[in-house]
Amino acid sequence: MKGLKKLVIHRRLGDFNAILRVALLVVASTTYFQTSKAQFTIIDDLRGNNYPDIVVGGPGATQGKAYFTSGIDDPVGSGWLRLTRDQNNQRGFAYIDRSFPSGMGVLIDFEYKMWRSHSDGTYNGADGLSVFLFDATADFRLGGYGGSLGYAPNTAGGVPEGLAGGYVGVGLDAYGNFSNPTEGRIGGSGRRANSIVLRGPTTDGSTPTNEYLAGIQLSNNAAANELDYNTLTSQRPSSDIFYRRVQITIMYNPNTGFYDITVWWTKTPGGTFTELITYETTDPPPPTMKVGFAASTGSGFNYHEIRNILVTTLGNLRTVKLADKDFLIPTNAGGAGSNENEISYTIEVVNDTDAAIDNIALRDTIKDAYGNTLSETTFDITGITVLDTDVLTETSPIQETVPNVLSGTVKIAAKKTGRIRVTGTLHQTPPGNHVVNTVVLEPPVGTDNIDEDPLNNISSVRTPVYADGIDLILGDVIPDSKCINYVDGNLFTVQVSNLGTDDVNVGQEENFISVSISHPLGFTLTPVDYSGWEVVNSNASTHEFLLNNPSEPTLRRGFTHPDAIQFRLTPQPTSVPTLSAYKVIAEVTQADEDSGNTGNNISEATVRNCATLSNPMIYQRVKW
Repeated sequence: MKGLKKLVIHRRLGDFNAILRVALLVVASTTYFQTSKAQFTIIDDLRGNNYPDIVVGGPGATQGKAYFTSGIDDPVGSGWLRLTRDQNNQRGFAYIDRSFPSGMGVLIDFEYKMWRSHSDGTYNGADGLSVFLFDATADFRLGGYGGSLGYAPNTAGGVPEGLAGGYVGVGLDAYGNFSNPTEGRIGGSGRRANSIVLRGPTTDGSTPTNEYLAGIQLSNNAAANELDYNTLTSQRPSSDIFYRRVQITIMYNPNTGFYDITVWWTKTPGGTFTELITYETTDPPPPTMKVGFAASTGSGFNYHEIRNILVTTLGNLRTVKLADKDFLIPTNAGGAGSNENEISYTIEVVNDTDAAIDNIALRDTIKDAYGNTLSETTFDITGITVLDTDVLTETSPIQETVPNVLSGTVKIAAKKTGRIRVTGTLHQTPPGNHVVNTVVLEPPVGTDNIDEDPLNNISSVRTPVYADGIDLILGDVIPDSKCINYVDGNLFTVQVSNLGTDDVNVGQEENFISVSISHPLGFTLTPVDYSGWEVVNSNASTHEFLLNNPSEPTLRRGFTHPDAIQFRLTPQPTSVPTLSAYKVIAEVTQADEDSGNTGNNISEATVRNCATLSNPMIYQRVKW
């Protein structure tokens, strides 16, 4: 064997000032079919807005582009990745810029919403979203809008080619044109609303491209709440009204020598998955692939949104953690009256193998944003329930061994999923304004041949917490690159959010917000875009910005102020070009901040000299 590829991208995510830790992405050469021990897990909740390994975009202008709604349309840390707005002729995309080996099998798991706030006439919502796998060596190119869902070409819309390097596109097609052989799409059964449709590889040549492979219509009623939500609403439908979670698997079948593509979904949180379609393709996948998402509209439209992505291997033990709340307000901040201080977690224990797995050690911890286990005066576990006792058995009870640490052992039947529900109450704001719940599964020693990929045996949920009063925080200092640009410098973006229960009037002089930026000597800071802010103090390493002319006078609870600070840091000629890294630190202050929770007022970013890295490890910032 030449080598194996191990890829770890665990992101317990949000946009807040938590302790940054480093996950190592170890990359070695991969030999096709030599994947019996390949390991990879990619986890992104998409609730925040800083995901260095997710590339989002679109054509822009009238066709729009994808963006994160955290702090803009939704409270900070409670957002979605919005692929399109509910407007005409939109297309947006997102792909995870990390490759993985294809031979071991791939699982893609995510939640989505399709809905609209105003009428699109007789179209009943359009068009849909696509999930695609593409050759990791291809330069990204988006497919067409409308019925092409960003994967297939749309010659009528001026897009003659499909997604670059596309291997398979799975369309969640509300309007039905992804299966229609028009506008340059090859093959299909005609328009079929509410359909799951598969299209094949992009050829980029004279042969047919993105050919129709298979499809199934789930409802012939275009107005049904099937793939999309067809009741006009000014707010995204809650999960108890409209919920969709999709799983897509691509697995090599040694009995046939081909690849089985299967799509499942569930319509209820934590519910049982139903198989929708399965297809056997004779097209072998490229040795390494990337996963992406796209959505499009035409004359009809919807919001198309996704969150909670999991991409991992198949045929082993894994776990997924879910929560029923997007944010919490503790008891001491008034959350008890509306039950906003209560949360329910669901732990999914999944056995993809052909044999039952016994004596799995389960450990579940509840911590703050800095990795400290919460005290029982801060968070109180109120219930532990095994929901699927027919397939998941406690071989020793799951119980609280110390406050907010659960331990026990379980047995899971072959090819089954068992769920455990943990409930609790938050009494006060934890450091870092987050409750972080993490579950870890440890199979017994000697089961390596059963559970070949331990990287998906851990899962976390990170829930924002509002403090009492005004609590200003800085989201991540976001650089335009992980690598130092010694020629043009690096562009950084800083924004201020409010995770308190009270709004703050930033338009009054006594409430002006101040942000201090500091960096090492040897760099020149040039303000680029800081509308609403004034530079009131500046020296060789520290610069103070004052928000004295805000575009919006009120910073609402849970939201981010739209006036960002963008600045460029350029190395001076005397700077040492072999500098391994440098750090930018930002701090926010405001006179009326009364929460007493100032530990979240500082944020930072590190930019590295990529040319000086001599080892094969690629560093990824992770917030725990």
